[in-house]
Parts: sequence; structure tokens; C-alpha cells
Amino acid sequence: MPDDSRGAQLIGRFGQLVDDQIEKNPLRARRMLLAAFKAERLRTRVLPHRELLPSGRLDNRLTLEGVVGALEHPNQMVLTSMFMPSEIFHAMGLYPVIAEAIGDFFSGAQAEQGFVTAAEERSIPESYCSYHKVLVGATAAGVIAAPRLIANCSVACDANNLTFKWLARRLDAPHVYVDVPYDPSEDAVRYVAEELRELASATQDAFGRRLNEDALRACVGRSLRALDVMEKSLPLRRGRAMQTSMTVEMMRSCSMHMLLGTPQVDALMDLVQAEIPAQTRPFAGLNLLWCHSMPYFSVPLQKAVDHSPLAQIVASEMCFDQWRPDGWRHGADEPYLAMAERLVYNSYNGPAKRRVARLVDLAQKTHADGAVVFCHWGCKETLGASQLMKSALEEAGFPTLVLDGDGCARRNMPEGQVATRVQAYLEMLQAGRRS
Repeated sequence: MPDDSRGAQLIGRFGQLVDDQIEKNPLRARRMLLAAFKAERLRTRVLPHRELLPSGRLDNRLTLEGVVGALEHPNQMVLTSMFMPSEIFHAMGLYPVIAEAIGDFFSGAQAEQGFVTAAEERSIPESYCSYHKVLVGATAAGVIAAPRLIANCSVACDANNLTFKWLARRLDAPHVYVDVPYDPSEDAVRYVAEELRELASATQDAFGRRLNEDALRACVGRSLRALDVMEKSLPLRRGRAMQTSMTVEMMRSCSMHMLLGTPQVDALMDLVQAEIPAQTRPFAGLNLLWCHSMPYFSVPLQKAVDHSPLAQIVASEMCFDQWRPDGWRHGADEPYLAMAERLVYNSYNGPAKRRVARLVDLAQKTHADGAVVFCHWGCKETLGASQLMKSALEEAGFPTLVLDGDGCARRNMPEGQVATRVQAYLEMLQAGRRS
């Protein structure tokens, strides 16, 4: 989408037109959004943003294709949660789509407020996660077609444990819930692996398709390779111009969850593996670790970290949550155990101290100058752990800014306050460098 003020005004008008149709003519609202996303998909193919590295350009296109595919082919769509392994769905040629991707893309069309309102009119609390309110509003109103399967896991928030159950009841759709034990252990891995086998069976029943186990093993192998490539890239990032943006980091988090295991993400990892070590354009500005979701539409944050010579995002937590400190125990030859292990040992699962430990690890591996903890609207887990994150990061030597806002709904993003606090924070980091 264009970044200039005229382009923003046009998108704002488009979003209002969509809002006007949500309750009156949901099918028209769906067609309008799908046409806009297809147009943007075409732009990413023929006129990609040249300021991005090739991997960033591909991220934009892949995530668009995933969302467009789900909206275009509702009979092949699985409504799922961000942390749920999706290799089973990809091995069967289906389109998994997550609340965060729906929320980000509808927000990119400046149509999110109408869907938030539609959810609140259906008794969803104002304080609920905005990503999930957009999904609930769009699905309950009929703008997103009822899926043939809803599948989610308990990781990592209250919304994940409520939204999908609510939608399954309302839409009378088959629903699979994967309960992930709080404490990681090999017993927990085997328990979740059995649940994933049941998910595979339910998916075959819902879509009348057979799961090819060889295809599943290939998907899981690509997933493990992607996680390895991303992890090995961490120490190489500081001092190199990553040419990234909050939009790209948001897209990458979708790729590393919703699309993980696909040949397309395997191709993305080829680019990451080649381009980061070869990136000779130096970066002398501040390197920031970002925690939680990306409010990519925020103008003050865009000015601070998008293609700026003063600061860049050196790593985003939501691209690196699938991690076991002592290495993975299960490989692609045990696909259900490997998927379960990633879920059980996810840094978002279990007590907040596990997530805090991963943040400190990421800051140390990237030699970050500081960290930003973004408390997304309605995310009680991040809000409740934010001061623990801040204290642990600062004790480890990484000055930390805690920001409140919304990664999806503009009305909850205090832009003036964000601008003031981010500017003061970056000035503090720069002064610390000089001293």
C-alpha cells in the first residue's frame, strides 16, 4: 500500500466503503477486500519495494498469497491459531490462516474498525485482543466464509483459548483443540504428538482427503531447516543494514508460523542464508530487539525504524519463538513428535520466565543496543510479563522501552505518546553509545 498522504487517504476511503458493507452486504465487503489484496499481490510480483532485501520482498508476496488463497478458496481453508503447527494442512494442499494475518491485512486496508465494531456488537469485550476481534467480526458477519475446519492450540493467550471455540459454536464447524502442557518434558511432547495425530485424522475427515505421510515428513524437514537458518543468522545481523521494516517483520512472523514447512518458505530461507552473510552495506545506527506484535501502521515507529540510518530492528521475537536451548531431539523422520516438540518448547508456552530467557538470549546473540517490549491491546500475557522482561533485559545490559498500543486497531494507538517516548529512548541509547 502507498505510504504517501494521498495514498493513505485513498486507502482510508476504501476502508470506510468496506465498513459500510459489513452488515448490509458482507459478500460485497469480501469481494472488495479480495480485489484489493489481489491488486497488492500483483504489485509485489511486478513492482516490489526495491529498498527491501530480496527475502523481504518475497515475505510480502508469500503472506499475501497465503491470505488471498484462504479467502479465494474457503472450501480449502483451515482457521487456525498462530502457534499451531501447520505442516499437516500444507501436506494436504490446504490454506491455513491465522487471526494475526487476517487482522494485519484488514488493518492494512484500513477496514479493521468495522470488524472490531461487529465483534463488540456480538458481545465481545472492548478489552479483547484486536486481532481476534477482527477475525470474530469478519467471520460472524459472513465476510469470511465459514471454514470446513477450525483448529487451534492452547498456546499462548486467553484469546486463543476462547475465540476459536466461540466461532466453532456459532458457525457449527468441526473444531479440534490441541491442549499443550504448561511444563515442557518428553512426556508432554508425546502427549501433544498424539493430539496432532488426532488432528490429522480430523482434517482428513473434514476435507475428504488422505494425508501423505511422506509429504508431511518433507514439510517438517523444511520447517526444521528454516528454524536452523534463522537461528544461525542471529549473530550475523548487527552491523549489517538489514533493510527491513515493521511490515516486513510482521510478514516474516506469518511466514514462520502460518506458512512454515512450505516449499515457498524453503526458498525464502535460501535467500536469508545467502544474503545476510553477503550483506556488505554497513549499518552504524542502533540495533533493536523487538518483542511481540508489530504496529506497522504507526507513523512515529515507521520514521524511527523503517529504512532509517539511525535505528533498525535487528530481530523480532515472534520470528524466533520456536526454540529449544539444548537443541531439537526429534527430526523429520518423526514428524508428529517434531511438531509437538516445537509447540511444547515454544518460548510462549509455560511460565513467563521462559519467554524472558529467550529475549535475553536473542539480545545477546544479536548484540542489540536495546529492546522494545510492545504491549499489544488485550494481550494480558505480555502486559503482565512486561516489567519482568524489562528488568531481566536491563540486568543483562540491554536498556528496554515498554510501549503500550495496538498492533492491529489504529484507534488504540496513542501516536503522540509513542513519538515522544520512542524519540527519548533512541536519544538515550545514542548518548549511551557516546559515553
